[in-house]
Amino acid sequence: MPDIPFLGTALDWALRAVLLAFGAGSLIALSRWMMQAMRERRERWAIRLAIGMLVLAAVYGIGHARLLWNAEQIEAGRMAWRRFGDPREAERSRGEVRGWIMDCTGEPANALARYGVRDGEVQRVYALGEAGANLVGGGTGAEDRDYTVERLFARQLREPRSLRERSELHPVGTDMQLTLCANPTRQAWSLLTATGLNGTVIIQDVKTGGVVSYVATGRAEDPPFGIKHYAPPGSVFKLAFSAIWWDHDLGETRMSCPPYVQVGRARIRNFESHEYASLTVPTGMLTVSCNTAAVNMVFALRRQLGVETIRDDLQKFGFVTYTGKPPAPPRDFWNTASDAWTQRMTPPPVRVRFLAKLTDHELGQIAIGQGPVDATPMGISRFIQAIGNDGVMMQPTLESARLGEGAEGRRIMKQTTSARLQNAMKTVVDTGTAQVAKAIIARTGWDLGGKTGTADVAGARNPDAWFAGLMFGPDGRARYSVVVYLQHGGQGGRMPARIAAEMTRFMAREAGTPVQPARQASSTRRGG
Repeated sequence: MPDIPFLGTALDWALRAVLLAFGAGSLIALSRWMMQAMRERRERWAIRLAIGMLVLAAVYGIGHARLLWNAEQIEAGRMAWRRFGDPREAERSRGEVRGWIMDCTGEPANALARYGVRDGEVQRVYALGEAGANLVGGGTGAEDRDYTVERLFARQLREPRSLRERSELHPVGTDMQLTLCANPTRQAWSLLTATGLNGTVIIQDVKTGGVVSYVATGRAEDPPFGIKHYAPPGSVFKLAFSAIWWDHDLGETRMSCPPYVQVGRARIRNFESHEYASLTVPTGMLTVSCNTAAVNMVFALRRQLGVETIRDDLQKFGFVTYTGKPPAPPRDFWNTASDAWTQRMTPPPVRVRFLAKLTDHELGQIAIGQGPVDATPMGISRFIQAIGNDGVMMQPTLESARLGEGAEGRRIMKQTTSARLQNAMKTVVDTGTAQVAKAIIARTGWDLGGKTGTADVAGARNPDAWFAGLMFGPDGRARYSVVVYLQHGGQGGRMPARIAAEMTRFMAREAGTPVQPARQASSTRRGG
């Protein structure tokens, strides 16, 4: 069945055809009458009247033909009048003059969204293009994106800047500055798209929680991949249990790392069945990402602390534990002044299912970030930020104006625990599963620590790949958290670790640190 606009056009042209046929018939009849009257020498006034009517009909026909010929230009002029000349329409569309969206520098040259001239028209210009489309706005299918700063902060961007401007016909909206930085975001997008995989790269300032860089793949109509997408975190989740271990003042101990452990009727294996006769726990376990040692460590936590204490500590870290119905997203995840942003962009919680009768196999799966564990990259990023901030978790934010709000944060672990985790994460890069990053960050003056994750996904040919880490400045203090997630990306110690290292190198250059050419990476230790 034809749609309504097509039906209206068809009826319009049908009516025109009827009128044209009626007019043509009338002209033919009038012409015949006039010829007959001239041959019969009737009164001249009647003949003159007929000639006048024919002349008027010809003028009308020529004029109407010209209108039809120039219909597009006339319509364009009419719409221009409606938009800019008719005060009523101008009042309705006054919000179109939106404020600029500025990046972290506040410099107009780095504006993420502004007005500019394209194709001879003033248009909204998005400087990041596809790199910022998933979060800021613009890009392909921009009109379909409703998970963006442009859409969710529309009211603020359209708010006149002063009381005086409220009375103007076209008031200029209020500018908005984000914590997002244009240059790191472009670099992260370049590295992400080079993989050819779905994924995300998230960088946060560990002191403020501000999101410095966020890029993610996804179609215009999809929710933001790095914020809404659930995936098993794999070995990255071992950081949480290491934090519990150290937070309860349990010291380093030695455990074996066999190629597999029997848990109930199932076996949990190490990646590629590697084994070590003895290693330290938690540090050595994190360094080589030993699954079997992680399982035995969590079993030891259960014996010494109990399951309820483990659940309570995971809750403290921002990971929701549940038994029955999955929990709803928390309303206080973001530090934001926008209810629309909270409603649309709050990620589902990182969740861990603890059944009423928890089996050894289920607890073993939880220990290695598989099975009952669901995580979002943004949720993992918030946890890593807290490790880098001496154990204090800040609410993530994109709004520069909110950096002074709620700046005290929430302590989720002891400062000594975060220091031990940071040292262990550096060891992962120095001698463990992320050694590929070592050569890339060499001679930058900066350091990188992290945890790799290689998570099996049911039905998938390749596992999901993670790297969750911290960038350390020349003074040795953590400055940024970095989370790289690649869907079906293989080993976390390969592409994700490389991307994190390249971003560390880039951030060192952005900070003004002299950076020497990188050495070629030599080898990669295989593992989760």
